[in-house]
Amino acid sequence: MMGSKPRAGGPDERAWSLRDFILPLLAILLAVGAMGMVMHSSAIHPHSPWKLASKVLWKNASVRPPVLLTITILGWAGVVRVCRGAGMNLDLVLGGPTAAPAVTMHAAFVLLAVVLSAHAAHIYASEAAGLTWRPWLTCNLLLHAAAISLAFWPRGLSRASRASLVATLVESVVAPFAPVTFWHVIVADYLTSMAKAFADLQLTVCLSGRILALGADAAEGATAGDYVRTTQLWDDHHDTCAASSMNAVMLALPFWWRLMQCLRVYYDTREQKNLWNALKYSTAFPLVYAGYLRRHEPSAAHDHLFVVAAVVQSSYCFVWDVVMDWGLPRFAEGLGSRAGSKCKPGMRDVLLVTKQKWVYAALCLANLCLRFAWTLSVFGGLPGRGGGMFFIELVEVARRTAWAVFRIE
Repeated sequence: MMGSKPRAGGPDERAWSLRDFILPLLAILLAVGAMGMVMHSSAIHPHSPWKLASKVLWKNASVRPPVLLTITILGWAGVVRVCRGAGMNLDLVLGGPTAAPAVTMHAAFVLLAVVLSAHAAHIYASEAAGLTWRPWLTCNLLLHAAAISLAFWPRGLSRASRASLVATLVESVVAPFAPVTFWHVIVADYLTSMAKAFADLQLTVCLSGRILALGADAAEGATAGDYVRTTQLWDDHHDTCAASSMNAVMLALPFWWRLMQCLRVYYDTREQKNLWNALKYSTAFPLVYAGYLRRHEPSAAHDHLFVVAAVVQSSYCFVWDVVMDWGLPRFAEGLGSRAGSKCKPGMRDVLLVTKQKWVYAALCLANLCLRFAWTLSVFGGLPGRGGGMFFIELVEVARRTAWAVFRIE
């Protein structure tokens, strides 16, 4: 939703107001109200608001990716607003006119309306007795299709911004056979933060294929009165799909794309720092493989291997964030120092977001904590695979949003 060159008179150039948000906000309220009314009188669905939130936001791999995409888009609107408020020239940094925050925010609200409407449809449809077309699974698959189709929707979202984003995504995927600009780096780094969502998509495809393959048997079972609910089939096949090598491949894919970008930049510039950056993304592959072994062949040795790989990857990335991406530390000679004297460590003087240095120190501490959020999962500090996985994915998106502001700075 940024780094684009909008057409004259397009949605990026006109003034946006609250009126533009009325329809998506109304759709969101209607969807939430419909779900609440149905579940209040339902004999199938629980009446708890928390369980309703779980069902539509994080319960399993089929519902999380669209929600995370919505949050990511909304977060980028915040990035643009903060950077512009700090006086940064985003058009110069990103290589072209950047969509206004309201444009990106509107896109996020439209997508949220689609997400909630799809879930309202499946909750309403599942109340009917004798259904064999599996409304929960069907509506979730249609939701993913709708989220993808929004990229080609001619109205409602910024056409120029979508064109720029889609083109950048394609060029990131085919790296190193495409040019790499700062905008490509930003987009590809966002993809690495969505790596678990890629794994969720693989789970959705794998599990959906297995469940839909049972379609004929399910219809016969419904006639005989022993119809098996989709949620039970999902749980029955989850571990098999999660332990597949394709799940590990999808998890590693965004890091591979970013690695290829680093190698392309090194080929173009011959600057060695790009090789060190490539090494940073390479640390994700031992971690993914250790996770695959840990799931496929559980043992104490594989648990230890996973922890070691995660510590190495998180530590390397944290240091790179602070030193290279944010450029916060500086080593300058103190006043009155003689040549050859030791340098005095400190923080760089040019600070645009705020002049308060403690904010940057707090940012570094928060980044460190979020980089190691996986420890909560490893040592049993999070709930099951639904809520726990959503928490890990959510904090990574939040970390990436903060990272983007100070990376641009």
